Amino acid sequence: MEKKTIPITFGNEKLHILFEEIIEYYNNFGNYKFQIINEEALQNYDKKILITDDEFLINQESLILAFGLIFVIKSHDSNLKKTKFNNEIILLDIPLRIQDVFQRVSTSLDQIETQNSKKLKFKEFTYDSGMRTLYNDNLNIRFTEKESQIFMCLLDNSNTQISKKNLLKKVWSYNEDIDTHTLETHIYSLRKKIEKKLKLKNLIIFLDNKGYFLNKKIL
Repeated sequence: MEKKTIPITFGNEKLHILFEEIIEYYNNFGNYKFQIINEEALQNYDKKILITDDEFLINQESLILAFGLIFVIKSHDSNLKKTKFNNEIILLDIPLRIQDVFQRVSTSLDQIETQNSKKLKFKEFTYDSGMRTLYNDNLNIRFTEKESQIFMCLLDNSNTQISKKNLLKKVWSYNEDIDTHTLETHIYSLRKKIEKKLKLKNLIIFLDNKGYFLNKKIL
């Protein structure tokens, strides 16, 4: 599998030379490799992550705005305020081991990839099963564990209806103490929650004698 390249660019020349020397001899971290680039080349790289220093961040702010996660090495005794930026900023103080920086970046990217694999994207909304959150750019809702199980069960059967009996079996695992009233109460609450938080009506539909249906077209 081809390794993903992580861009590195610095305003501090000493850091630039130091990292360049390390990369020349040691540049294997899981699924990633690291490359020193100049500022003009930034636009050619994936905008997930960047390694830079405070000097470049402050002087070339407009160039880094597109990057989601930025590791910033504090090469000066600067009073850098992370709250100034919309990006996720991780500050690294000198002295540090360059190999530790690369390992930390590699681990962060692996975590991002794992989280993304748990996300289901629809036309307007995204569902993060790990966080049990359904959201778009403006609205979001977090399900309880049982609500998430109901939602995922409906989603798995979104091309047809699922009966109350089968939904009970899948969500409550054949628990004989659970009756249809419990299911109906949970779904009623879930419908109201979705309508209030996401402004979505009729996401969960009940068809007489057939069962529940998830209207994912409106997602």
